[in-house]
Amino acid sequence: MSRYLFSAALISSILFGLLFPSVALLWKDYLNPILALLMYFSVLKVEEKDLRRAKPKELVALLIFVFIITPLFSLPFKLSDPLTFTGVLFALSSPSAAATAYFSSSLGGDIALGVAISFIASLLSLLTLPLTTQILVGAVVPIDQIKVFTILSEVIIIPVILALLTKKFFKKMTRAINKKKDYQLIVLFFLGSAIVGIGHDLIVGNEYRFIELTASMILIIFVGGSLAYLFGRRYGKKVALTFFVAAGIKNAMLSFAVVLGLFGPSAVLPMVANAVAQFLVMALLETFGSKLQLP
Repeated sequence: MSRYLFSAALISSILFGLLFPSVALLWKDYLNPILALLMYFSVLKVEEKDLRRAKPKELVALLIFVFIITPLFSLPFKLSDPLTFTGVLFALSSPSAAATAYFSSSLGGDIALGVAISFIASLLSLLTLPLTTQILVGAVVPIDQIKVFTILSEVIIIPVILALLTKKFFKKMTRAINKKKDYQLIVLFFLGSAIVGIGHDLIVGNEYRFIELTASMILIIFVGGSLAYLFGRRYGKKVALTFFVAAGIKNAMLSFAVVLGLFGPSAVLPMVANAVAQFLVMALLETFGSKLQLP
């Protein structure tokens, strides 16, 4: 992948959604299929050897950070309105981003662990996301868990099955798709711009609230990631770097799709803020991450 092209796709999607929301909304009805396509591409890149190389002890510890410790950072938002708290909880309870392995590689982390955590966490989120949200907000905000599972099935189970079948029976096609990684950024652009476009009307008139939420999510990403990094140091610096990435950078697009499906566009302001925060952090990591000298 060309240097900084990933960051360019992220930043341009934010700007496009802000500047041309009416255009970005043209593909908003296809958000879940586009997200499923991105998951399909992600699973195609998963190699069985990487899953086997990941050490179970490290993987379990990282899953605890991803699904238990990081979601706890949503608790201060209970002081806000229920929908904001619900949105932040969904954001922080989501699995690690599909790009975890990419950033683990660019930062000098454990690539095998990055591949394993993004794949396994995505599958486990079918259970953990409904369970976590039901425990923490089910009594405050009614959540249609059947709808949650339906959306997760559309964007996780179906593309995972299709990708595994493609890898097994169409090896040449798999190699060709994986080779054209730059084209996959088009899918990322469509998703990012649609998310920002859907939230555009909520941002206008609520700019300070949006900036506050975005800044809060950036802070949580770095604090949560740093705690995971410090814990992961016991396994070595490479593993610790992957702990930072996997615990801090979550699948913002997945949580956005779920909240949008449950509550509609009126509830997505924190989800757009989370997506923008995640995009900005990923752009920073790609641009400056290799220059970081962490202990």
